[in-house]
Amino acid sequence: MNETDVIELCRTSIVTLVIVAGPILVIMMGVGTVISVFQAVTQINEQTLAMVPKVLLVFGLSILLAPFMMGELRAFFEHEIADRIVAIGTGGTGVPNAGNLPGGGLSGSGGG
Repeated sequence: MNETDVIELCRTSIVTLVIVAGPILVIMMGVGTVISVFQAVTQINEQTLAMVPKVLLVFGLSILLAPFMMGELRAFFEHEIADRIVAIGTGGTGVPNAGNLPGGGLSGSGGG
């Protein structure tokens, strides 16, 4: 594994992280903004008013989005990590199924 492979693996890991965590973070940012505006308008400075809905929403979204998140993580592992392990075990230098990766594999000629 050379520097290019490590950089590609890190890049794909970060993209997968954003895809998995992004929906919950974006929704939480919107809810936090709405709660902050509500607190500013009503001049209620209660910390539990801001925290309890966010905690409940994260819990609910985690349950609802768990199949999507696990599917993305499984696809990342199968197409990125497992293929590299197999390539190392067989003595190959390429990554099988590189076209299925979000970045198009090591060739960099794909999109996703």
